[in-house]
Amino acid sequence: MIVCVTKSPEALARLKVAFRACPQDFEELKAEVQTGRVSLYQLTGEGYDITVAGQIIGESYYLWGVSGVGVVKGIKELTEYVKNVGLTSISAETYFPALARLVKRLNTTEKALTKTTHLTMRV
Repeated sequence: MIVCVTKSPEALARLKVAFRACPQDFEELKAEVQTGRVSLYQLTGEGYDITVAGQIIGESYYLWGVSGVGVVKGIKELTEYVKNVGLTSISAETYFPALARLVKRLNTTEKALTKTTHLTMRV
């Protein structure tokens, strides 16, 4: 199940942990949520409970941040919603190599950048 939680300060607070390597980006996220360019969603189901921040950029749903439990299962659920609105991929950047390894199960392609890894997953 997916629920829009953009107006929830608690949802935004749950995402803070995803920005521990880049706190300045969390401040930017808060500003983008306020302007309405980025939305927050809570996805829950068997084996997952995640909060995501994202926006549509071109044909991709760009994830600003994800936090919670069962990230891989939650992203699989998100994939269905992204596909249903006609987008072709989900993309993100991460400072955490362990996260990049974790989501390889989702058939992501990776591009190493200076401090981050850009991830793209076809839906």
